Amino acid sequence: MTTPGDVCVERTALDRLFDPRSIVVIGASTDPGKRGYQVIQALRRSDYPYPVYGVNPRGTTVLDIPVLRSIAELPPGIDVALIALPAAAAPQAVRELAGVGVAAAVVLANGFRESGPSGATAESELAAAAAETGVRVVGPNTSGILNVATGANLVGVGDVPSGPVSALTQSGNMLLSLLADIRAAQGPGLHTYVGLGNQVDLRYDECLRHLATLPGTSAIAVHSEGLPDGRAFLVAAAEAARRRPVVLLRGGRSEAGKRSALSHTGSVAGADDVAAAVLTQAGVELVDRSDELAVVAGVLATANAIPAGRAVAVLSDGGGHAALAADALTAAGVPLAVLADETRNCLRALLGAPAAVANPVDVAGATDADPALFADAAAALFADPAVGSVLVVGLFGGYHLRFDARLAEDEMVAASRLVDLVDRTGLPVVVQSCYAIDQPENHRTLRDGGIPVLNSIDHAVRGVAALHRRGIRRADAHLRADLRLPSGRVDAGTSGDARLLDEPAARARLDGAGIDTGPWRFADSAAEAAAAVAEFAVPCAVKVVSSAVGHKSDVGGVRLGVAAADAGQAWESIMASVAAKAAGAEPAGVLVVPMAPTGVELLVGVTMDPIFGPVVAFGCGGVLVEALRDVAFRAAPFTRHEALEMIAETTASRMLDGYRGLPAVDRGTLAEFLVRVSEFAAAAVDLVELDLNPVIAAGDALYPVDVRIATR
Repeated sequence: MTTPGDVCVERTALDRLFDPRSIVVIGASTDPGKRGYQVIQALRRSDYPYPVYGVNPRGTTVLDIPVLRSIAELPPGIDVALIALPAAAAPQAVRELAGVGVAAAVVLANGFRESGPSGATAESELAAAAAETGVRVVGPNTSGILNVATGANLVGVGDVPSGPVSALTQSGNMLLSLLADIRAAQGPGLHTYVGLGNQVDLRYDECLRHLATLPGTSAIAVHSEGLPDGRAFLVAAAEAARRRPVVLLRGGRSEAGKRSALSHTGSVAGADDVAAAVLTQAGVELVDRSDELAVVAGVLATANAIPAGRAVAVLSDGGGHAALAADALTAAGVPLAVLADETRNCLRALLGAPAAVANPVDVAGATDADPALFADAAAALFADPAVGSVLVVGLFGGYHLRFDARLAEDEMVAASRLVDLVDRTGLPVVVQSCYAIDQPENHRTLRDGGIPVLNSIDHAVRGVAALHRRGIRRADAHLRADLRLPSGRVDAGTSGDARLLDEPAARARLDGAGIDTGPWRFADSAAEAAAAVAEFAVPCAVKVVSSAVGHKSDVGGVRLGVAAADAGQAWESIMASVAAKAAGAEPAGVLVVPMAPTGVELLVGVTMDPIFGPVVAFGCGGVLVEALRDVAFRAAPFTRHEALEMIAETTASRMLDGYRGLPAVDRGTLAEFLVRVSEFAAAAVDLVELDLNPVIAAGDALYPVDVRIATR
């Protein structure tokens, strides 16, 4: 047996935490009702092969484990300590553990910030102890950690199925739910689990990075009730998702907080809309239902991604299942393959005249007496270059239960051939079967061979959709930003004492950042306004300049189509209207801008999200922006490829190709404009909001009509 001092050489603190080679239980107990006993019992039942110690002032032993009277008596270099003490005692325990070289501590106790002011004080002390000593702290208020492969069970739950999925949650109940769903679906089990609790030290981002490097982890399932640093999570998730699929179930998706109503952008940027967009941008597979987390993570952990550019074929033994699967795939945005004539001819020869050989394929009873035809049909489908995956729906695996017990051997042969087909082609097969709940042996063959078998069509389609998106992400990963912000950047926040720049200052700032706002002039008198209009030699918009006026048209501060001869009168009427409707605004003058041509009205904006930092919005602009809410979001900065995706997500994109006589818009020019805005947003440390609404797009030209910037 190894000793603690032998195992910490060249292993980081996180290595030692996730794969501990020695453990001490602080607060070990002889009472079976206490965690200090239950964890030692769990380690024994999990056959944990490394040294285990206990600490309790009374000494004694627990289940033959030596219990020392103080932390100071421990041998040096233990990897992980489980602290089963009251909240107030945890900070001092961490400091004492640092003195004997313990790498990490798992703090079980609740009674921290969730319990009120005294608990918040205790949590601050615990955070300070972690920072001062370098001991990595999991929790507090955590369910524990678990390495199924080694038996390092600091959770206490038993009979955890081993497998390739690692999990991060904030809630111990979510672990129990995840395990229940794994067992119900007979899906792949767990490799490593971390209950993060209050995240006083160790957070999601570090865990994601570490789990993505573990050879035994093929997918990471995450449950979150909140992200202390959403940007750090995005960066880590983007990095982790390049290695392993990351699946996230979110709690607390309601509005995070009220934003300043200084701009249209802020008013349309709902907290959940932004979160879903930027998490997807980072490569995270989002699930909305608790029963999907284990299923989707299990499918991604065991099946290959669908190659980008290929579509899905549905292979069914009944028209009802086929139609439901096709509908669900379409609703999920997964394309169905258009089969080649040669493929349909091959299927017709295999399955006979009654079969439907377009996609979805309905065998129409051909497999009732010969289930092996499923494997033949799947092979024919995979020979079609349009097909990247086959979704089998219906009764597969249960024919010997439904029709004739003698079919059991044929179904085993069919299952083995499907596994061989997947191995040979590298393309995924997902099976939905009404008999999954009966656990026939051929389903075990499929699962052991990397073919997910699920009872629900909805779950099966959800898994296929995740494989489809995973394939796209893998193919274009090199075209995506890593979401890191410039070093030294500090976010300005989103509310409070934000101030609105006047429009000339806002335009000058964007122009200086390489974002062309078009020609404009500031005029501080009627004569200068007339001169500016004359210089442009076209009708102009004349707008009041005042940092106290957010929406100029509401106070009569805008005149459109103004000719040089009318500029003086426009000046006078604007000043009179603003004086009457916005007392104290104290206009500095007017902004003169040539009238934009006819084009598509768009919104381009930036909000400083309180969780994820700078986020760019794009969509339909003009006066109906808040009513239509046709907006896509991306965390800044992003790439041209991501900007084009962003454009394509919106209804506005349909108007860019010459809709109803509007001029066609060059998407490349628009994408480059969005990229420049994203770079500005990422670098501007004082930015609170940016609102360009509308931006008139016509051909390869963009005309920001109204420019607003709020700073801190």
